[in-house]
Amino acid sequence: MKPTTFIFIRHGEVHNPKKILYGRQGRFALSHKGKQEAEAAGRKLVSRAISQIIASPMLRTRQTAKIIGNIIGVKPRYSGLLIEVRTIFEKISLAEYHGKIQVNLYSEEFVKKGQESVEEIAKRMIKFVKQKARQYPGKTVLVVSHGDLILILKAVSINREFSWNYKRSNYL
Repeated sequence: MKPTTFIFIRHGEVHNPKKILYGRQGRFALSHKGKQEAEAAGRKLVSRAISQIIASPMLRTRQTAKIIGNIIGVKPRYSGLLIEVRTIFEKISLAEYHGKIQVNLYSEEFVKKGQESVEEIAKRMIKFVKQKARQYPGKTVLVVSHGDLILILKAVSINREFSWNYKRSNYL
């Protein structure tokens, strides 16, 4: 079977005037800048012979995928495996999140309270990649998802531990 080429991108900037951790909240759309970022990504991807776009079902990723798809001539599809991290901290201020929580987001303490773990995220991302590799052998697939999911998959793929330091050094 021919290998599948995956290109992973994070959605564009989100309109978030209240500056909260939006997580899986459904109404957070791309900002004007986010739409421009998606257009720029689409222009860069025109030459890549992308066969399929698959995105998270969140509004911001759907919008990013649609903008890129319109430019490269590919209609996006969606997968729940790519959905944003399940977090117990939705709707808190970004200031509080960055100041008190972000460093320990995937700690055992928070996971016990319902925070999705790195292992759970890695498992669903690996499942997605395996499914799509079987479905699109020899093709190039653009995946529009969320920052932590992409970085966790990257870390697992290169046998690195996903930690705060890894995230800080590699964020998209």
